[in-house]
Amino acid sequence: MVNPYRFVLVAALVWCPLAVAATQPTTSPVSTVIVVDTDQAPEMKDFGERVRVVAQRWYPIIAAELPGDGFRPPARVTIVIKHMDGIAYTTGPTITCAAKWFTDHPDDVGAVVHELVHVVQGYTIGHRPGWLVEGIADYIRWFKYEPASARPHPNPAHAKYSDSYRTTAAFLDWAVPKYDADLVRKLNDACRGGHYRDELWKQYTGKTADELGQEWIESLRAAQRKPSSNPHPLSYSGSHSASRSSTSAVAIASHVSAAP
Repeated sequence: MVNPYRFVLVAALVWCPLAVAATQPTTSPVSTVIVVDTDQAPEMKDFGERVRVVAQRWYPIIAAELPGDGFRPPARVTIVIKHMDGIAYTTGPTITCAAKWFTDHPDDVGAVVHELVHVVQGYTIGHRPGWLVEGIADYIRWFKYEPASARPHPNPAHAKYSDSYRTTAAFLDWAVPKYDADLVRKLNDACRGGHYRDELWKQYTGKTADELGQEWIESLRAAQRKPSSNPHPLSYSGSHSASRSSTSAVAIASHVSAAP
C-alpha cells in the first residue's frame, strides 16, 4: 500500500539558468530521487509538498554553484519531517526537520535550502573551519535563494567575518565580487577535497582572511556613514539572530553536519 504522506520525486537534474557561476560547472548532472517523508508527522503533508517543490528546483542550482572536478552530488536525498527538538540537521544525504519549528515558522523554507547545501558540500575528510562550512551554506541561502530584501546587514560594531552563518555569508558576498568571482567555489572545493588551509585566502585574494575581514568591517562602517534611502535598514549584531532559524543555540546543538 502506498503511504499517502510520502512524496517521491524522480527528477533528472538539469542545470538551471538561474544558477549563475563564474565558470562552467564541472559537476556532472545525475538522476536524483528526492524523498520527503512525513510518516512521523502526517499533519505536515502540505508543508512537505512545499519543501518537495523547493528541493526539486534548488538542488540542481546548489550543485551548479558548488561544483568540483569529478564530483557528483548524492543521487538520493531524503527529507524527514518528524517531532523532535531543534530545527533541522543533515547527516549525509538525509535532512531531518522539526515539525514544531516548521509549524510555527511555515515560511522558513530557506532553512531547508541551507541543509540542502550541506548535502551538496559532502565534506567527509580533512580539516575545515565550522564557521566557513555554515557560512557557505548561508551564502547560498541568503544571497542566492532568499529575496534581496531579506539579506543580512551585519553591524560592524559587533560582527566578525568568522562569526559563522549569515555573518560569514555577508562577508563572502562582499569578497566574491571584489576579489574572486570563484572564491566560494574554490573554498568549497578545498573543504570537500580535505585540503583546506588558511593560507588559501591569500592565494586566492592576495590577502589573509583577517586582512579581508578588517577591510570588510571598514566597508560596513563606511556604508553606515553614508545617508541611506532606507530609513529602517535591516541590521543585526552577529550571527546568532533570533530570526535566523539555524543560528539558535538549539539548532547549533543539533546541526550534525557542522565541521568538528
